[in-house]
Amino acid sequence: MRDEMGLPLPIERLPKKAVYEAVPELLKRGQWICLNIEPSCAWPTRPQTVEFGGYTLWIIPLTQEDHPGVAINRPPDMSQEDAESLLYRFLSVVAWRHGAGIAVPYRTGGGMPYMMALDKKSGFAIREPFDFTELICPEEEEPRIALALVREARSLNHHGYAFLSYWRVLELAFPKAADRVSWMNATLPTLKGTGVQEAKDSIAAEGAEDTCAHLFASGRCAIAHATGKPVINPDDPRDASRLYRELPLVREMAIRAVEERFGIATPMTEYQQHLYELRGWKKVLGEPLLAAVTTGTEPKADQVVDLPPIHVRLRTSPPYGPFEGMVPKGIEQQGRELLMVYGTEDGLVEIRFRLAPAEERLKFDIFDGIYGRDDGSVAAAEYKQETQRFFRDYMLNGELQMWNADSGALLSRLDAYVPLNMMVDLEACNANIAAAREEVERRRAESVCPG
Repeated sequence: MRDEMGLPLPIERLPKKAVYEAVPELLKRGQWICLNIEPSCAWPTRPQTVEFGGYTLWIIPLTQEDHPGVAINRPPDMSQEDAESLLYRFLSVVAWRHGAGIAVPYRTGGGMPYMMALDKKSGFAIREPFDFTELICPEEEEPRIALALVREARSLNHHGYAFLSYWRVLELAFPKAADRVSWMNATLPTLKGTGVQEAKDSIAAEGAEDTCAHLFASGRCAIAHATGKPVINPDDPRDASRLYRELPLVREMAIRAVEERFGIATPMTEYQQHLYELRGWKKVLGEPLLAAVTTGTEPKADQVVDLPPIHVRLRTSPPYGPFEGMVPKGIEQQGRELLMVYGTEDGLVEIRFRLAPAEERLKFDIFDGIYGRDDGSVAAAEYKQETQRFFRDYMLNGELQMWNADSGALLSRLDAYVPLNMMVDLEACNANIAAAREEVERRRAESVCPG
């Protein structure tokens, strides 16, 4: 987050009194349910809300005195068990998004969102508020359980029990043993990730010819049962060392199973495929037009596209006047891309970008994508001020978002902009904004006292 001059705000643990006084909603009495957490991912230092499962949840920040966590002011028609379940499900989603574990050592609450004292002054990673732009909320039970098991496995400091939790994900994804074994054998050679190759080499060095059968017998069964051979002995460090070496294989298979069987992509997969750039636009454009653009063929002559008005925004920045409620001005197919033109109702500001469905990309050039016309009006001067602010914030690693102004649905988002072969002169950017602001004031004064 940045201040009005474009400078980053400090990220630091604050006294809980300062945190709660700045957010009056957290001082309202009610029926609060809180989960106190110990995350292995960075956690915010300021409160934020998020809509999840039809309810408003609170991110309780890491303060100087208390545990961080999540909370809900339980509505009268919601049971305590349902409230806790919702919070746990939310934590499983957050853990999945960040590839981390989130343990829950305490449950608290009452008339206020009370949290347990934290007798630990260091050892936590802190961050800016979470980005919940696209937050998954699985409706079916099996995907929910799968995410919960992954969160549990990542939270455990016991290799054996973590192994077992990951294996339960495989059993959930493939209830029939034959299907599970077939999928594991096909998936094993394609696995990547930290420790995967080392695990394969270690198992091969032990003389195991069937890796999946080895994982089942020496891992899953040896951990879950105390009869038969082999059995994991908690007092034998060799067993712990072997499970530690082999854990990456079952971990990566569990993650892959969640993706393939339940359709929940990891953040890395989302990033590599960048499907979020056109996900919303595809619903607007429709399959026939997308197919024509993807292949570079002419669409049908009677093809009609109902383009919505849009908000063009940058994540964590206040909205920019001329980029709110922009209306469609034109759409043109150019080869395998669509040139999209949006503008203000009065035609003083225009933004142009391209949709390339074959590449799954939204293409926007800050230097050749925004056009302004100055008709001498106060509005034109205000637009220029806001455009200069947009330019500055975009250059400072801004994350572009496009929203359907009618429905509120997200149409597209881009990763943070990284200037290439250039340096951003923040002072010059702020000077341009200040000059535009002065011009606004001058024109306003002239409009009140003409001549």
